[in-house]
Amino acid sequence: MATAFPTISPTSRRYTPGEFPTKRFSAINGAGVTRLFGDKAFNAELDCDFILTDLQLTELLNCYTDAKGGNDSLILPTAIFSGMDSSAFPNYLSWRWAETPSIETVQGGLSKVSVRLIATLEV
Repeated sequence: MATAFPTISPTSRRYTPGEFPTKRFSAINGAGVTRLFGDKAFNAELDCDFILTDLQLTELLNCYTDAKGGNDSLILPTAIFSGMDSSAFPNYLSWRWAETPSIETVQGGLSKVSVRLIATLEV
């Protein structure tokens, strides 16, 4: 089951591409070989910062609760990628919560929220 992420645009965004499944094998003499066990990178990370109204914050927290944290995958709106070429984000990955959102009240009715998402391969 997938949960819809609210249609909000981040004020800043950091993207870390995923890793390919590799394993390094080393012999006693020091010689080694690296094996590739798949052709798709996984565990990409997307860190986003938002300035949200109380209503938007409630929508975001409801999304976290509905997804049961990182249990369910997320349907991300195009707004979360605004300003970036969408081809940078592989479409075979499923995004989900990596951490609980971090909330800092800026002033009455506005909060600074940090979100970390992780993109996983689904079987």
